Amino acid sequence: MPVWKMQCAWALDSLFPRDKIIITPHFNDQGVGSDPQGLATDLAAALHAWDATTAQLEVTAYDAQGAVPVAPAGYAIQAAGASPATTAPREIACCLSFYSGFNRPRTRGRVYLPFHFLGASSSIANRPSAAHRTKAGQLATVFQDLGGVDVDWCVYSKTDHVARPVTNWWVDDEWDTVRSRGLRSTVRTSGTTSEA
Repeated sequence: MPVWKMQCAWALDSLFPRDKIIITPHFNDQGVGSDPQGLATDLAAALHAWDATTAQLEVTAYDAQGAVPVAPAGYAIQAAGASPATTAPREIACCLSFYSGFNRPRTRGRVYLPFHFLGASSSIANRPSAAHRTKAGQLATVFQDLGGVDVDWCVYSKTDHVARPVTNWWVDDEWDTVRSRGLRSTVRTSGTTSEA
């Protein structure tokens, strides 16, 4: 049965592909019939309800075990054309960590959730609050409930090509930094030194 890599891309600050914020949860589809289009549609609707933004959200399903190049098997979009401005540095994220059975390599994964999705405030404390952690943890329920009884949110290991169902998750009280989510620079302040 297929393991679906669901590329979830939010358009924030612009519609340029480089400015999109992406997460890629995986789902093991063990049903008699597979419906990647339905899975993409349901995930897009669930994430759009969860994220508390008006941003365009595109969800694309790819066969994680497919031969390269892998063509999209399902696609859904919410709030097409919308790209609201972020109110805090895009690089700051809260991490939803998870594992299957035992917390060790090949059985664990992470999803880095932008601060922008966790609340409307633009002020950032030195640690994620209980409200931030609760909001991030709600995403575990979204993933767990997706697709019905024959679809499992999973940890997929590219090393041994095994999909393991997520059994445990947590969100800690430390911010993470995802440098690649930063905006392109538009202005530079520069100068010379006396040694020039």
